[in-house]
Amino acid sequence: MNLDSAKWVVGEDYNAAPTCATCHMSATKNQPLTHNVGLRLKWNNRPVHSVPAHKTDEKWGLASAKVTSEERQKNMSDVCTSCHQQNVVDNFYIQYEGLIQLYEEKFAIPGENLYKLATAVLMTNPDYAKFAQMIDFTWFEIWHHEGRRARHGASMMAPDYTHWHGTYEIAKHFYGKFIPELREIIEEYKHEPKAKEQVEALKKALDDLYKSPNHQWAVGKEDMETQKRRAGAAKAFKERYNQK
Repeated sequence: MNLDSAKWVVGEDYNAAPTCATCHMSATKNQPLTHNVGLRLKWNNRPVHSVPAHKTDEKWGLASAKVTSEERQKNMSDVCTSCHQQNVVDNFYIQYEGLIQLYEEKFAIPGENLYKLATAVLMTNPDYAKFAQMIDFTWFEIWHHEGRRARHGASMMAPDYTHWHGTYEIAKHFYGKFIPELREIIEEYKHEPKAKEQVEALKKALDDLYKSPNHQWAVGKEDMETQKRRAGAAKAFKERYNQK
């Protein structure tokens, strides 16, 4: 590491022990130094749903909104290829965006819809208070903590954070806490005349959830071909790690 270099170009002055500044701030042979750490980020993964980073800048009225998410990806790819081959970078983005899509389609979209429908039921109670129900905290944990960790973990190539602190905990709490709490709300309000319409809407959405290929496994309704593939993958995994 050429610590005496004023220009501090990644891949030229150093190529080991990357830090946050390496990817987000350092100069490359094609880019100057920057103190805007968001100009190499394609996605804003902070909200419930990931959005192109420049859209957030537009919302906030920032001049950096003119740098599109596609340009930001190119900026980051330029940093990456200072030390890695292009196919490594391309494969990273395939995995990263695949995780974002999986989280979005499997949990974020249906989860937010179910949460809003459950809130509509709870609001029929004259004593309802915003963010004072257990379902409020559970959904917040799922998207704000575990959902963010999964997406950020994938963006940083951190498999433990992506899976064990991310998707695993999302699924554990989605099926083990969120869904049971929705069922409790349905059970508690199903005989309330003023909540009848809201309860039916929530019940239908919950029933529809398990018709989705993303969730059929949780109620044993996957098609036989999918079940065979899953069993085969599990068998191969066990054989691989049982080898002496």
